[in-house]
Amino acid sequence: MLEGHLSRVVSINLISALIISLVGCYFLKTINLTSVMHIANLFGLSFLVIYGINILVESGDIKNGSQRFLLATALILIFDLIFLIIVPFFFGDVLSVTDSFVLAFSGIRINLNFNVYVYLAIYAILMLIVNLFLYLKDRQKYSNG
Repeated sequence: MLEGHLSRVVSINLISALIISLVGCYFLKTINLTSVMHIANLFGLSFLVIYGINILVESGDIKNGSQRFLLATALILIFDLIFLIIVPFFFGDVLSVTDSFVLAFSGIRINLNFNVYVYLAIYAILMLIVNLFLYLKDRQKYSNG
């Protein structure tokens, strides 16, 4: 019974996060900001990790420990894969933008080329760090009684 409830809540959270990301993509496309369409991924990821996983921890469906991080990692990977498939289908080839940064340190020039995959990895790492902060807050709350 618990697995059915858990899968239902995870599915609802995943679909809600995808809707939030697609609305963000639509908004960015309407104001002609297709070069930063990957930011809509951050909207969905933040909803999925901050809100969705916190609900599961507070309801007791998953434990505030390794299960929290395993579920967060799995959901981020699934969400990113679905995002990379759905966004080009609905909005065209908007995820093929590459950004170039030049850093100069002591006469050494470093050229950084960021594509969408680098940004998605950065967003995933940020969401895991946020998940760590939420874990520490919940651990402190539940240990004090």
